[in-house]
Amino acid sequence: MTRSVVAVFSGFLLIAALSFGTDLAIRAAMPALFDANGRTDSVAVLLLTIGYVGLYATVGCYLAARLAPRSPMRHALVLGGLGLLFNVAGTYAAWDTAPAWYHIVSLVLVMLWAWLGGRMREQETSGATQASAVV
Repeated sequence: MTRSVVAVFSGFLLIAALSFGTDLAIRAAMPALFDANGRTDSVAVLLLTIGYVGLYATVGCYLAARLAPRSPMRHALVLGGLGLLFNVAGTYAAWDTAPAWYHIVSLVLVMLWAWLGGRMREQETSGATQASAVV
C-alpha cells in the first residue's frame, strides 16, 4: 500500500512542479500576453500550455506506473482521476483566466494523458517479457 501511495504521489509532484514551473516561466518571459488577472486569449499560448501539460501528465503517470508495485495502468489511472479532480477545482477557480474551449479541452484530455502514461509502461513491461521468452 505504501509503495502505491508513493508511486501516485511521486507522479503527482512531478506533474505539479513541471507544470507550475513552466507556467511561471512563460508568464515571466511573455508578460504582455497576460492581463493583470492572469488571463490570456492567445491561442498559441493556450495550445502550448495544453501540449506541455499533456507531456508532463503523461510522464508523471508513466512514473506512477513505473514505481507501482503491481497494476501499473491502475496506478496511472488513479493519478489521472486525482488530476481530474484537481483540474475541475482549478477550472472552477480560474474560469475567467482563459476561454471556455481551453478549459473544456484540458478537462477532456486528462484521462487520455493518464492512459498514455500507463500504456507506455505496459508496453515497456510486455516488451521485456516477450524478449525474455524468446531467449
